[in-house]
Amino acid sequence: MTETQAITDILQHCKELSAFCSQNGWILDESIDYEIIERRPDSLLIYVTFLESIMEGSGCQCDQKPCYGRLRLKLSESGEIVGVEAV
Repeated sequence: MTETQAITDILQHCKELSAFCSQNGWILDESIDYEIIERRPDSLLIYVTFLESIMEGSGCQCDQKPCYGRLRLKLSESGEIVGVEAV
């Protein structure tokens, strides 16, 4: 698995990303994008953007809100992602 695939997979499944939601909506996985802003031997600092789907009481989507934030991805000695932390 490439670094890009590993990061994308982690972002689509980590609970830490929801900390950046403003309306308690759902994260639209296909909208997740990121940029690596700092590389260290034991971590990556990434800037993440995504759309949050806001639902009405009837269950219909009424809006999408842009969300963003920074996450630190902790790396093992072999370079695998072993943890995620909202910054």
